[in-house]
Amino acid sequence: MDINVSTACFYPELLTEEAVKVIAGMGIRKIEVFLETMSEYEADYCRELSETISEEGLEVYSVHSFAVQHEPYLFDRYLPRKKDAWELFRKVVKSAGILGAKCITFHGPGRKWLNEQDGLDVKKIANEMDRLAAEAGEYDVSLAWENVYWCLSYSPDMIRAVMEHVTAGNIGFTLDIKQANRGGIDYGEYLDVMAEKLMNVHVNDYSPGNMCLLPGRGQLDFERFYRQLDKINYKGPLTIEVYRDNFLHYGEIIESRDFLYSFLK
Repeated sequence: MDINVSTACFYPELLTEEAVKVIAGMGIRKIEVFLETMSEYEADYCRELSETISEEGLEVYSVHSFAVQHEPYLFDRYLPRKKDAWELFRKVVKSAGILGAKCITFHGPGRKWLNEQDGLDVKKIANEMDRLAAEAGEYDVSLAWENVYWCLSYSPDMIRAVMEHVTAGNIGFTLDIKQANRGGIDYGEYLDVMAEKLMNVHVNDYSPGNMCLLPGRGQLDFERFYRQLDKINYKGPLTIEVYRDNFLHYGEIIESRDFLYSFLK
């Protein structure tokens, strides 16, 4: 199992290309690239970033976009807004292809869909997910649908209901521990739904009053966590994704990486 690091850990202190170099200096070989703004979705930027990543001896496993700019509107009924969102999405999946990523961490529709007076049309959402997956597949990229507390995916039951109607083979999942905590749901409930389609894990820790900490700095039972992953035969990476104010110095990320590896020995 690889322990990856997301460039998001260094936002907004470092530019994405600077974060790549810092991570490489930590001896970490695989990363998640968080494209922080629309200009970073451009092909020329991603080609230059890909060259930097290659020079630093790194490999991109996953890409994350600044999803609030477009992802909720991919499911919008206002067609001009939806069209604009699709244009951004196409840039993101092309960027992921340029960077050689296996998957895109994807938030999906927001919770507002739960307030529909006519009820939630999970078939319609699933059809839209299939269309998005087809676009991503053009670049040999999968969607890794992430549980997010302000999105439809906060609910394991809603994830299950949508996936019952999804036909695309390149839709999997990202489990995010902090998002599960924010939603007040045990991460194990998400694992039950994601199971063999789990592609990535955003690993972090927590304690009372602190919803996001570096792994090993809180009260998460990591022995149970690894047992849960073993139960579903998960072989993908653990990606450290925290906020910049969750650590003082970069060396703390290395300590957390070593902490996570200690359970694999």
